[in-house]
Amino acid sequence: MLKSLIKLCAIGLLFWLTNVDPVRAEFCRQTDGHRICIVSIKRSAKNFWQYQAIVSTDGIDRPSASYDCRARLITEADGNTASFRSRPDGKIVCSLYRRRG
Repeated sequence: MLKSLIKLCAIGLLFWLTNVDPVRAEFCRQTDGHRICIVSIKRSAKNFWQYQAIVSTDGIDRPSASYDCRARLITEADGNTASFRSRPDGKIVCSLYRRRG
């Protein structure tokens, strides 16, 4: 009886420890009074200077966009293009990019 109770408690503890909610790990920076975080990022396999990223500004997620670190342009999913001068999130995404030389 005691062995089966210990086994049951051990199994319950095992399930409790393995059932952990995922944590939203973000890379955040403060820029011009705004908190800009990279929610998810993926580098292009073909062009190492291009990233596909989802960025949040002050807790509001933007749609996925393509960041070209060489041309310093951000292309949104709808085709609109912006420069890094008008949007500071481009500098933060491309701060991960190191120029190969």
